[in-house]
Amino acid sequence: MNPAQPDLGAVRRHFGQAAPGYHRASTRWPWAWLRDREAAALLALVGPVDGRRVLDLGAGAGFYTRRLLERGARDAVVVDLSAPMVAQASGGRTLGVVADAASVSLRRRFDLVVVAGLLEFVGDPAAVLGNAAALASSGAVLAVLVPVDGPGGRLYRAYHQRHGFAIRLYTPAGLAALAGQAGWRIEATRAVWPYTVVARLSLGAA
Repeated sequence: MNPAQPDLGAVRRHFGQAAPGYHRASTRWPWAWLRDREAAALLALVGPVDGRRVLDLGAGAGFYTRRLLERGARDAVVVDLSAPMVAQASGGRTLGVVADAASVSLRRRFDLVVVAGLLEFVGDPAAVLGNAAALASSGAVLAVLVPVDGPGGRLYRAYHQRHGFAIRLYTPAGLAALAGQAGWRIEATRAVWPYTVVARLSLGAA
């Protein structure tokens, strides 16, 4: 796992500025091509979601929340530090919360927790996964999507360096160790070319 410490202020400024056009941009090629493949991998690993309560940490504009609700999830809470992003994701069966994924406290527990495209940007990824465990119900599934340390991941990191901050890249062993620190166990993974991996996790020791 790359030890780079993201500049959290720069991360917040970047996504705050990007928020107005973020969802629209994600529907265009090549981003839409990549996100559709990542979503297909995540949904395949998660399996049926009918009736599940979803928590989307670092939800951005709600891309994964929308997919899960379309597949039959009961309702969702989306959490993000960017108020403009949360505004895009909220409404209907989705409650938006502007908060830090590592420390947000909610009054309910969730059957499915999604952490997709967040852990590369945070100061303490173990704290995020630990808080996800605290917010998960018994038998919950955690779906994680992260960039991997390889040629594609390094290009992705270089892309964000243009925005003034570094990002974290992950190895399979590093992700497994991080998950274990927070009480999660990796059950299955899928690589998505060119630079991401999706993992399904459950609570409990390996």
